[in-house]
Amino acid sequence: MFARPSRLVWIYFRLQLLHLRSQLEYEADFWVGLVGAAMRHVAGFLFIWAVFRQVPQVHGWTLWELLFLYALAIVPMGLVELFYDGPWRLSELINEGRLDRVLLRPLPAGLQVVTEASSLHGLGSVVLGLVLLVRAGTELHLSLAPWQYAFVAACMVGSVLLVGSLFFITQCLAFWEPSTTMSLCTLVQEMTALARFPVTLYEQLFRVLLTWVLPFAFISYFPGLVLLGRPEANPWLGYGSPLAGVVVTFVAARVWGFSLKHYQGAGS
Repeated sequence: MFARPSRLVWIYFRLQLLHLRSQLEYEADFWVGLVGAAMRHVAGFLFIWAVFRQVPQVHGWTLWELLFLYALAIVPMGLVELFYDGPWRLSELINEGRLDRVLLRPLPAGLQVVTEASSLHGLGSVVLGLVLLVRAGTELHLSLAPWQYAFVAACMVGSVLLVGSLFFITQCLAFWEPSTTMSLCTLVQEMTALARFPVTLYEQLFRVLLTWVLPFAFISYFPGLVLLGRPEANPWLGYGSPLAGVVVTFVAARVWGFSLKHYQGAGS
């Protein structure tokens, strides 16, 4: 019998905090990783800044509006590294036979895989993104109601579920072909960078891809439109953005269950 949902949530955060605490034992590595994670976005900032040195707007978007979307995207990416980094170890668990041990424990196997790893370096992206989000909101003179702050928080949670679950789905290919999972998951990870900018900047094919196949548009673009009060905002897609993460999580759960049914064990 599995524990109650509240008990599972407690176990989840307990396991993740243990991972994070172990990383704090190496202080130099912690600070180098933290700064490195933040510096990954410097190139993006410099690119945006250089463009707006030449033009006042890009496809109707101002500098601070683009940076607002950028911040909405990088905060959940950092949270995924902090709390949903375990699926990257799935191929290793299968190849080394350690998944058998996971399946024998009296906890959901999927929960154990999610908590298999955690990267404290994601904190750099979270801090930088929050600072930029506040600064952009100030520059844009946004006045959000209390429920809209709750909506932003819900979007962050939904985005973490969306991105983490997409990584989980791609890693499940390790049950059939371990050698292809890392490259595919890396490709999906690299494509999350597209979520930092309005999808209208891309060709029609990419717009469809980023909305309905790899739905990264629900991370920052659709919620950003309604928060900024843009005229092209779609309230259904905007305020329904957190549900995209729930849907992808449900799909990941089904893929995980299907994959386990075809798992034959380390000795097979």
